[in-house]
Amino acid sequence: MDNNLNATYEACNSFNNKLKDTIMGLIGANNDRKKEFDALKTDHEQLKKDHQSFESSATRENDLRKNEIKSLEERTQKDNQARIQDTNKLEGKLDVENKARIEEIKAIDNWARQENDARKTEIANLDNFAHTENDARKAEIAAIDQFSKAENEGRKSDIAAINQRCDAEQVARDAEDKAINERIEKEIRDRENAVSELQSRMDSQNDDKAREVEELRQRMIKENTFLNALATKTMSVYFDAYRNKAYDGGGEENLTFNGSLCNVGSGLDVDSGIFTAPVGGMYFFMFHIATHDNKKALLSIRKNGEEIASIFDQNHKDNHKNSMAGQTIIIDCNRGDEIVVYAYTGTWLADFPMNHYTHWVGMLLKPNEEEVNMLRKSVEEGVDPCAAAPVENGLE
Repeated sequence: MDNNLNATYEACNSFNNKLKDTIMGLIGANNDRKKEFDALKTDHEQLKKDHQSFESSATRENDLRKNEIKSLEERTQKDNQARIQDTNKLEGKLDVENKARIEEIKAIDNWARQENDARKTEIANLDNFAHTENDARKAEIAAIDQFSKAENEGRKSDIAAINQRCDAEQVARDAEDKAINERIEKEIRDRENAVSELQSRMDSQNDDKAREVEELRQRMIKENTFLNALATKTMSVYFDAYRNKAYDGGGEENLTFNGSLCNVGSGLDVDSGIFTAPVGGMYFFMFHIATHDNKKALLSIRKNGEEIASIFDQNHKDNHKNSMAGQTIIIDCNRGDEIVVYAYTGTWLADFPMNHYTHWVGMLLKPNEEEVNMLRKSVEEGVDPCAAAPVENGLE
């Protein structure tokens, strides 16, 4: 019995240590977030200082650029004055050169007059020669004209024959073109009918595809909602009930409890001791007790009235101390199944307001396929599957 008490004490210490480690982990995470916030604040202050430094540097640079621009304007004005003086000097030089060019032009004009007189004489000589040559050309042109008229008459005969042949060929071409046009028009009508039929068939297929795409989109929306519900809906069910006073001499009844440390899913009624499964699936149940001095304990875990596990403890005559006993099971439950701890006749249990030896613990390990199908059905019916489950916590 001492070993059992030590084991129970160590289990409680282990639970407390885990709880302490969890709380310390949360505190450490909070301190890390605080450090991150302080680091961000420090970065913000540094950025602000850098901005102010940049603004001061930009102001200094702007003043320097203004001074440089002013100096450049003064230098440009001086250069303009120098260019004006150079221009005046150049205008005087050009006047001198212009007078020299006028004298040269006068000399050239005199020379051109003399040359013009010489050219007039040459032109008169050439005119006489041209008249002589023109008379000879007129005689030759008259002879060529007579020859051309004779050739023209021959060409007219040839052209008339060619025109007759072209007219005959044109009639034949018109007949061929008419036949070809009729065949082309027939081909075009056939193609237009085929295109119209193909367009109608494609429109029908496009409508079918559009309906299929819309149906697929609706299915994808529902499937996405279902997967999102699976990812966000916890379906958590667990409880831990206890007693704070002795169970003395009763029996042949469901064991009741005085309070619960947690009751997520509201499946356990501590007053009646009945746990009604709010979600179907695999459940883990654990029951621990401490017996009275020299008293027995005979209990069972029942599902819908059928015994599925038992707890038995009987003190020996030479053992006048309390003893601990317990039972742990994993069973498959459907929604609405009732699980109870049943006490038989002569069962005595030791419990005190500050020492809760009796504990009745249950936990949902995994929901069954029926629950998943119900969740999918609610999504298809447009019902919100992510409604928050009621949670009860506290000590009574």
